Amino acid sequence: MAAERGQAGVELVALLPCLVLLAAALSQACIFALCAIAAERAAGAGARAAARGSSPGAAVHAVLPRALARGVTVHVGADGGVAVKLVVPRVLPLPALTVGAVER
Repeated sequence: MAAERGQAGVELVALLPCLVLLAAALSQACIFALCAIAAERAAGAGARAAARGSSPGAAVHAVLPRALARGVTVHVGADGGVAVKLVVPRVLPLPALTVGAVER
C-alpha cells in the first residue's frame, strides 16, 4: 500500500500533455470550421454586391471579423462568381491553413 502513494499524481502528470494536445487539436478544428462558415458568408455577400454592381471586396471585408479580414483574398470571376480565401488562425504549430468558398 505504501508503494502506491502518489500514483494518481504521477498518472496525472503523465496524462496532462496528452490532454492539452487534445484540447488544442479540438480548438483548431473548431476554428477551422468557423472560418469555413465565415468564408461562405463572405462569398455570398460579395456575390450579392457584385450582382448589385457595387464592390465585392468591400462587401467581403464588411462581413468578416477584423482578425480574418486581414488575410482574405477576393477574386471576382468573369461569370460573376466571387471566390474568397481565408487564412485560418493557428493554435498548433501547423503549416499555413487556408479555407475558401465560391458563390455565384
